Amino acid sequence: MKRDSQITLERPAFTHDKLAYRPDIDGLRALAVLGVLIFHAFPGALPGGFTGVDIFFVISGFLITRIIAGEAAQGHFSIAAFYGRRIQRIFPALILVMVCCVAFGWFALFPDELKMLGKHVFGGSAFLSNIFLWREVGYFDTAAETKPLLHLWSLGIEEQFYVAWPLLILWAAPRRKILLCAGILAALSFALNVGGIRAFPSATFYLPAARAWELLAGAVLACAGAVAALGDRASKRQLDLISLLGLLMIALSYGLVSKGRAFPGWWALLPVAGAVLLIAAGPYGLVNRVLGSKALVGIGLISYPLYLWHWPLLSFAQIVESGTPSATLRGAALAIAVLLAWATWRLLERPLRGWRTPRARVAMLSAAMVAVAAGGALLYVKDGLPQRRAIAESERMQKALILVEDVANAAACKQRYGFDTLYKYCLQTWPERNPTVALIGDSHAYHVSAGLGAWYKKQGENMVMFGTRIPYWGLDPASGDEYQAVTQRMLELALEIPTIHTVLISTAAKLSDGNTVHMAALRETLRRYTQAGKKVIFLHDVPALGFEPRSCIRRPGIASSTTRHDCSISRAEFERNTAEHERLLAAILAEFPAVQQFRPAEALCDAKRCRVDVGGTLMYRDNNHLSYEGDLRVGAAFAAAQASHSSSK
Repeated sequence: MKRDSQITLERPAFTHDKLAYRPDIDGLRALAVLGVLIFHAFPGALPGGFTGVDIFFVISGFLITRIIAGEAAQGHFSIAAFYGRRIQRIFPALILVMVCCVAFGWFALFPDELKMLGKHVFGGSAFLSNIFLWREVGYFDTAAETKPLLHLWSLGIEEQFYVAWPLLILWAAPRRKILLCAGILAALSFALNVGGIRAFPSATFYLPAARAWELLAGAVLACAGAVAALGDRASKRQLDLISLLGLLMIALSYGLVSKGRAFPGWWALLPVAGAVLLIAAGPYGLVNRVLGSKALVGIGLISYPLYLWHWPLLSFAQIVESGTPSATLRGAALAIAVLLAWATWRLLERPLRGWRTPRARVAMLSAAMVAVAAGGALLYVKDGLPQRRAIAESERMQKALILVEDVANAAACKQRYGFDTLYKYCLQTWPERNPTVALIGDSHAYHVSAGLGAWYKKQGENMVMFGTRIPYWGLDPASGDEYQAVTQRMLELALEIPTIHTVLISTAAKLSDGNTVHMAALRETLRRYTQAGKKVIFLHDVPALGFEPRSCIRRPGIASSTTRHDCSISRAEFERNTAEHERLLAAILAEFPAVQQFRPAEALCDAKRCRVDVGGTLMYRDNNHLSYEGDLRVGAAFAAAQASHSSSK
């Protein structure tokens, strides 16, 4: 290949009608989507494969900016035409996948699951999935693996970015300031990302302000003309080295980054910089020539529908199996995803491009998306249409999923104590009165609040439940836990309010198991409350299950659905799993003999087994949280324990 042919290919960075097709970029798409697929199906094999999404962001920013800037430079950029192209590109496969998810969910999901799916269908249709998922982060948030449309968060970030970016280009193009704007905005967004990753990890992951720099990295590359410059000035050896360095950075991101890292943060530089280098190397770098092979280009061409299809298949398998599917089933799901992606591209996306006029296609697709959004909203407001299947099994599941939160009560409680309206758990028996009892803890305090609150109410006591994370004093508010400042305030309130005479403390054992910092903080918490003359009751944790209670119930509409024969766990297993945590607790609680202890497990376990299904009623709502009925059962045991304690005085 002659050098001058390479230069000719790369020079027209902003001439839209002469933009050269880059097969290696489709190959880079393949590299990105394969990373995501392998991570989702076999996370241990590629712990950082999810950073493939970040590669997609760079590719998108580069290609879209190159097109928009080219049109703007020629003076014929149209916002309407741009969004029309986006609709034709994004909507067909997305609509198909969401409709298929609802169709399967109609027959296979319990009402609460279908309700959540409806919410996510609406979020996906409105490109707000990232916002919805950010708002859902909390104690009782459903596991990510059981959200079939979880992956649409990335589409939300992209489309929200493209609401503003074309308008900014339109303003900056006549002033020749596109590159300057892209650079400044990228720097600001990166600063938000790095600055927020510890204090606000969820917001930093899901919100576009902290993610825009990844798309803008591609935009800067498109505006700077770096690809053309390298093609003109760099030797073949230099281009090979640049492309190899880019591949190395992506490989490092796939191997070194994991769910345990603070991501995106600084770690996101690996996939982003790697993608930038590979694109900058042009189509003739060593790695780029491999990326331009037919096999990788073929995968790249179907990468968008493949991304859309793979996660619902894996997620539905997880839901139906009530746990992690076998490796064979996960592999089969990926194979089916490839077939569906090819069929979507070949039978839907390609034929649709020649159907009628662009205006007609946009109108039809927009109407279809509105209909899908309306359907999703209907499923949500109708609580997943529980009347779909008038079967006792479904009703049992619904009963197990009742939550105790009184929304009006929660709002009044938050207002009284000055907590942010976004903060989820603040409940009080009589919000207008001063509290006399405080229950402080995480979701493992919340899931016993109904039973305890009911008993205290009968005693004429006014219980307030302050929901937080680990309810221990002195954990560093700057440690990265965005809830810790709120936790500190809740602990102080329970100490400072003079009418509160009793403080109950509860948290999940797994959160502080073996953590000496947390144990020291518990000691300090007990010291402060006991020295202040408060009666303190420490609630031990409930048994955690090795399965989902849903597996005890036959799924609606699935003929082959099976249920567990024994919906219980061994008591010995429970005690073995919590032995280390209990040993640490015992050493600390021995220092405070006035502190009462209550073990909810006594209400759920006999000498041999801890049961999920008691008399046809589920005691658990998921694998470590009690249902409302389980909550009440524990409350009754607590009442008996208090009566026994009083009589023994």
